[in-house]
Amino acid sequence: MRYSQKLLFVIVLSAFPIFAGAQKQTVIDTTFNRTTPLKAAYLGSIIYPGAKIALEWPTAAYVVTKSKRHGVKSYRKEKYLAASMGMYYHEDFHTNVFLLAERQWRRLRPSGWFTEFAPGMGISRTFLGGTTYRVSNAGVVSKKPLAGYTYALASISSGLGYDFKKLWSKPFKVYSRVSILIMVPYNSYIYARPTVELGIITKPLLFKKKAKYIP
Repeated sequence: MRYSQKLLFVIVLSAFPIFAGAQKQTVIDTTFNRTTPLKAAYLGSIIYPGAKIALEWPTAAYVVTKSKRHGVKSYRKEKYLAASMGMYYHEDFHTNVFLLAERQWRRLRPSGWFTEFAPGMGISRTFLGGTTYRVSNAGVVSKKPLAGYTYALASISSGLGYDFKKLWSKPFKVYSRVSILIMVPYNSYIYARPTVELGIITKPLLFKKKAKYIP
């Protein structure tokens, strides 16, 4: 099994705790604040550097409780729609710029730690790293500026983070995330590219709103 396939398996497996637990008691969290967080992150593809920026639109939140032998455990589930733009630079190969829309689930514990899972779809545009030439039907050779390819893009991501507002009253979160970017068609095949993010989630004043009930 290739590295990218193993990583995809781990990401999917890590999502099970987020979706598991239909027997738990779930109620709407009426204190959920529907502000629009901004995410900014360093993005690396294997050893190749990049960056990513995203907006998250909250859609719902629920408080989940479960009775256990040692007492009642609780956590909060949050749902988001996210839109992001990212890129990485692979020297002598290509620069990849992509736009991505994601459906995101986040599970936040009282301690402030959270996990998240996000599948997504979008579009990817690569720009070749070296000088590219083209030959016309008449045999004339010329340089081709901004040579590259456009792909349909799918992704699957899993992450871990900490919300500093829970215990420290600071208005930001930090997180790490691993993802698989799947580009098609890639020379008539599917190309899977692993990425890692290290970033921050905050709520700029521009996007702040009053908390309100979620129907």
